[in-house]
Amino acid sequence: MNSRYSTEFLAARKADLLRQKSELEQELHQIARFDPAAGSWVALQPDYDQGSSEDIGDSSAETEALQNNQAQVSELEKSLEETDHALDKLAQGAYGKCEETGDWIAEDRLTAYPAARSCTND
Repeated sequence: MNSRYSTEFLAARKADLLRQKSELEQELHQIARFDPAAGSWVALQPDYDQGSSEDIGDSSAETEALQNNQAQVSELEKSLEETDHALDKLAQGAYGKCEETGDWIAEDRLTAYPAARSCTND
């Protein structure tokens, strides 16, 4: 498939996507671990002092922290999937084609959001 974008533009978007992927993975490693069997990231349980007796307040705080981690992992994992999808499209020569209309996505949109899948703000 022929691209309407210059080689330089595509190289810049690839660099943006690779940088974004690295940043997302670094963030995920801080709050989660990758489970190869499940093929997904699992939020880490917050650390707490196992030698002390805990009260209800501590348990609630830990539960809330875990739920926050799980929500953040979900969002980061979604962003990572979008980034990987865009990198796959680059490799296949299909980068920049709107998945809804088949039109080319504007360069300004791809510059602002390199993982864009459509030509509209969805």
